[in-house]
Amino acid sequence: MSILRWVAAGLCLVGGFTLFADKSLPAWSGQAAAKENSVIRVQRGDTLFALARQHKTDVETLAELNDLSDPSFIRVGQELRLPRQREANKSTEKRKPSRSGGEDAMPAMARGQSLGSFTLTAYTAGPESTGKSPGHPAYGVTSSGAKVSEGVTIAVDPEVIPIGSRVYIDGVGYRVAQDTGGAIKGNKIDVYMNDVDEARQFGVKEGVRVELVE
Repeated sequence: MSILRWVAAGLCLVGGFTLFADKSLPAWSGQAAAKENSVIRVQRGDTLFALARQHKTDVETLAELNDLSDPSFIRVGQELRLPRQREANKSTEKRKPSRSGGEDAMPAMARGQSLGSFTLTAYTAGPESTGKSPGHPAYGVTSSGAKVSEGVTIAVDPEVIPIGSRVYIDGVGYRVAQDTGGAIKGNKIDVYMNDVDEARQFGVKEGVRVELVE
């Protein structure tokens, strides 16, 4: 009889351990999944380019992961999934220059007619870029007549890229040629940004591929 009591007690102990393990497993798995699939919420002033740079990935990866047909347009409050860290690393590695020719190891899928390589800079609507201050009747107004818009507006040489054209800029995304500039001649593009510091940090980027979409 005592043997049966010991056997019953052992079975209860094993059953209790199994029950505890089953309850704890989903919580651990959920935490791991949350870390693997981080989600961010778009704030006012965010651009996909800035978010990609902040989270050490690129525009193409974020656009593909979130099914964004036009990476130029994201809205405040929109939730965006970030790639797993190992996927972000892979997307960065595949765009590193190869030892042989300096081209990307894996060429980007063509989106339109190639316009060649361009030099990129950034500008704002303020006096540091345009000489105009808020209150000036032409402040924030492009040469096309449209108001400047971050994530949309670029200044171009209209003899190279016609005003109104939609282009894809490698590493930046889709933009619309709405403005011109005295220093923007030939294969040069000025990317509009709201923030002065961000525009300065953008610096000068050379050899950037640009495609004419429409």
